Amino acid sequence: MTELASTMTPCEIASQAARAITVLNELTHGGGELTTADDVRAIVGSLELIGLSLPQLCEQLARFLVIQQEDGQLEHEQGLEVGDTVTEVIEALAAAGQAADMMTAALAETRAASAQLTPARARGGGELGKRGSDAR
Repeated sequence: MTELASTMTPCEIASQAARAITVLNELTHGGGELTTADDVRAIVGSLELIGLSLPQLCEQLARFLVIQQEDGQLEHEQGLEVGDTVTEVIEALAAAGQAADMMTAALAETRAASAQLTPARARGGGELGKRGSDAR
């Protein structure tokens, strides 16, 4: 078990992960803190690693709910049959896991394609790299 896992609950870790993505969005808005295509490739690689773990996490969450239902630990807040709702949640988690697999595959393609990008060399004294205002 990692040090993080020994000091935080699963809900706290999930909240931190969500916050990290929000901060990443803020830092990369409009190119923000990005400096090279290598930054893009590194971020995509990290997102790919996240995506690789999401299907397993969705499966584990579904398994937990099944056990909770089987042990009589769940009830529907409106008094309805809890089994139907658990089935609905499990199916949604399975769909989320499949979507994560597709996202991860797309990120792997992105990372592979971005490996071919390198910084442009200055041509004829013009300044390259200024977004939308390259010297001509």
